[in-house]
Amino acid sequence: MLSTIISLLLFALAGAMSTVPVSVTLVILLSPNPRRGALPFLIGSLAGSIVVVGLSAVGLQFLPVRPRLRNDELVAQFALVIGAILIVYGAYLLVRKGRPESAVPSKMTSKFRSARPWEFVILGLGLNLRPKAILLAVTAGAVIGVQEPPPLQGSLLVLAYAAVAQSAVIIPVAVWLHSPARAQIPLTALYNWLQRNGRRIAAIAALAIGLCLAVYSVLQL
Repeated sequence: MLSTIISLLLFALAGAMSTVPVSVTLVILLSPNPRRGALPFLIGSLAGSIVVVGLSAVGLQFLPVRPRLRNDELVAQFALVIGAILIVYGAYLLVRKGRPESAVPSKMTSKFRSARPWEFVILGLGLNLRPKAILLAVTAGAVIGVQEPPPLQGSLLVLAYAAVAQSAVIIPVAVWLHSPARAQIPLTALYNWLQRNGRRIAAIAALAIGLCLAVYSVLQL
């Protein structure tokens, strides 16, 4: 079970180290009326992550052919594959040329000014359908599923993954809720910094977590 928890933590950190969710969160918090969108977006983001991971974990139980490997070996193989994918993705981002692209298109930014709460919920749900997010969440669900944990334990693992994976949304919203006025300056500075360095941050994070996953997986096999 320890290997499962460590693997899930690394998967979740890889999911959290994405500039798109945090940039969208910051745009919402820095908009003229952040109260309309911040909490609905947070709810949608968490719910989407929980649903994808939970369905993946439950769905594995209905496969017609179950793996014959020991659970720890299977978890290690899952982690090794994801680690390799993250390393390739990080390397691609580092060598990719061109001007840095904003994580939040200007059309979306203007749309936030008139969007209704339920639209922010849909947006939060939708960001969980990005290829990277789906890959990590489905793999995390599969890692939970192969362990066949009791319902309560499995639910706690799903919730823990979702909380860490969505920490890039949870933390800025929590900071803003604690002190909306004081949060404006640091949140603005963070948003500007992400727009300048987002690709490099995503690349370094993907490489670091991918290497950790690969090394840990090899040691477990």
